[in-house]
Amino acid sequence: MRSVVLGALAAAFVTVGVASPAMAVDRTCYDGYFCVYKDLNFSTGNSMYRFNYSDNDWSSGESAIYHADSSWRNFYSRTANVCDYGSFGINKTMAVLGDGWELSYSSSWNDKGEGHKWSTC
Repeated sequence: MRSVVLGALAAAFVTVGVASPAMAVDRTCYDGYFCVYKDLNFSTGNSMYRFNYSDNDWSSGESAIYHADSSWRNFYSRTANVCDYGSFGINKTMAVLGDGWELSYSSSWNDKGEGHKWSTC
């Protein structure tokens, strides 16, 4: 009887471990964040990064959106400036997004972002 109970407990434990669903990737832009999406219209089907800090260089940590950004949301309490540093040290502020502003696409700025700052680029 003891082995039957232990066997049933072991089977229940294994079943629970196997039945747990895979965690879905959360691509929601929450209050307090500046968010950059790889695809236009804030699509959640591809890369998206959420920032609560200024990051003026996406090339290493956020390489999926470096020169591959297509839509932007700012729910942070400061104005976000999307930067294109260009060649020869000529810095350009491509987009300026105040708190609560979002831009679903811009043909002029698509795939050109290199980072963002809370001040001008």
